[in-house]
Amino acid sequence: MSQAQQMVKHSTIYAVGNISRQLVGFLMLPIYTSYLTPADYGVIGLLVFLVSLFEIILGGHMFQAVPKFYHEEDSKQRKNSVVTTALLITSCFSGIACFLMASFSTPLSELVFGDEKYSIYIVIFSALILTHALEQYSLTYLRIIKKPWTFFNFSMAKLALQLSLNILTIVILDWGLMGLALSSLISSVIISLILTSYTIYHTGFYLTKSVAMKILRFSWPLWISGLIGLYIGSSNRYFIRVFSSLDDVGLFELAAKFGAIVGVLIWSPFSQYWQTERFAIAQTTNPYPAYSLAFRLITALLLISGIAVNTFSTIIIQIMSAPPFHPAVDAVPFLVLSGVFQSLTIFNNFSFMYKNRTLELTKNNILTAVIITIFYLVLIPQFGFVGASIALAGGSIFQYSYALHIANKIYPLKINQISFLKATVAFLTASFLNYSLIPLDLSLSTLSAKALITIVFSVLVVLCLFERVEIEYSKNRLLSILINK
Repeated sequence: MSQAQQMVKHSTIYAVGNISRQLVGFLMLPIYTSYLTPADYGVIGLLVFLVSLFEIILGGHMFQAVPKFYHEEDSKQRKNSVVTTALLITSCFSGIACFLMASFSTPLSELVFGDEKYSIYIVIFSALILTHALEQYSLTYLRIIKKPWTFFNFSMAKLALQLSLNILTIVILDWGLMGLALSSLISSVIISLILTSYTIYHTGFYLTKSVAMKILRFSWPLWISGLIGLYIGSSNRYFIRVFSSLDDVGLFELAAKFGAIVGVLIWSPFSQYWQTERFAIAQTTNPYPAYSLAFRLITALLLISGIAVNTFSTIIIQIMSAPPFHPAVDAVPFLVLSGVFQSLTIFNNFSFMYKNRTLELTKNNILTAVIITIFYLVLIPQFGFVGASIALAGGSIFQYSYALHIANKIYPLKINQISFLKATVAFLTASFLNYSLIPLDLSLSTLSAKALITIVFSVLVVLCLFERVEIEYSKNRLLSILINK
C-alpha cells in the first residue's frame, strides 16, 4: 500500500470514528435548542473553556511528545514505557487540576458567569479534566500502533452511550442543563476507564525516569503554547459574555459547531494519522514530495468541505434549531475560515517539532494573542458574537503567516504557497456569492444554486492545488477501480 493510499484509508476510518464521537452535538441539536435557551448553550461553552484552561495549565498533557519519542525508541518495552510514563505523569497533574477546579468552584462561577449558581456545574465538569486525558492518551496509542478499526469501535461505543444518556436525562427526565452535564460526565468516565484498561493491558506498566525527563523537556514549551492557544481560540466566549451577553455566547457556540466541522471531519482524522507518520517520513532521503502531497491533499479537503459548510449551514441551522438560534449563521463563514488556517498552521508547526524548537510555537502564540486581543476589544463591543468570529479569522491568518515565515528558516517543508492562495481565493469567492446572492429559503432554486456553487468552486480548488498530471493519474485510478468492480 502506497503512502498516499495508507494516508487516505487510515484518515477515512479515523474520520468516521471522530465524526461519531462529535456527532452527539449535531444529532441532539434540535433537542438542545428546544430544551435549552441560548444562555444555557452559552453556559456549556464557558464550562468547556474553563475545563480546557485547567487542562492546559495543570493537566500536564504531553500528547504531541508521545508519538515522537515512541518512534525514537528501539525496543518494544522502551516504546511502551513512553506511553505509560506520559500517562502516569498526566494522570497525576490532571488529578490535581480536578481537585483545584472543584475546590474553587464558587469564586470561579462568579468570575466566569457573574453568578455563583453555576458552581455545581463547575464541580461536575472538573472531573472531565482527568477522564479526557485518559481517553486521549489511549486513542493516541491506538493511532501509533495503527489500529484504526479499534479506534472506530471505541468511538461508536461512546456515541451510542452518550446519545442514550442525553435522551434519558434531557428529554425523558427533563433535567435540562444538569442533564447535559451529567450525561457528558458519565459517558466520559465509562469510556476512559475502558480505554485505559485496554492500553495498559497491551503496553504493561513500564515507568522510565530518562523517558520522563525527555518528555517533560520537550513538552513544557507546548504547555505554555497551548495555554496561549486556548486564549486565542476560546477566550472569545468570555469577552462576549463581558462585552455583549450570555445569549450571544450561546449563538457563538452554535456557530462554532458548524465552524468546527472542517476540523472534525477533515483535519482531526488526518492529523491522527499524520501526527505519528510525519516523523517516519522525515527520516527518508527526500521527504519533501510527501510533505507537499500531504499539504495539498489536506488543504483541498479543508477548503472543499468549508465551501459546503458555508453554503448549506444557512439552511441546516434554520431546520435544526429554534428561531432564537438562527442569527448564529452570520458567524459561520468566519469560523470556517479560521478553522482552515488553524489546521494548516499546525501542519507547518512540524518544522518546530522536528527540530526540537517548540519554544517557537510559544512565541508565535504570544504574538497572535496580542493581535487577537486587540481585534476582540475593537470588534466584540460593536458586533457581538459576529465580531468575535471576524477577530478569530483575522488572528488565525496572522498566526499561519508568522508560523510559515519562521518555519522556513528552521526546517522548510518546501511547499508551494501560491497554489494555496489561489485555492483560498476560490473558497472566499464561493462564500461571498452564497451569502450575498442566494436567498434564505428552502426552494428548489435555492438548493440548486447552492449545489452549483459548491461543485464549481470545489473543482476550482482542485485545479488550483494539483497539477494536470496528478489529476489525470487520480482520474485513471478511479476509473480502473470502478471498471474492475
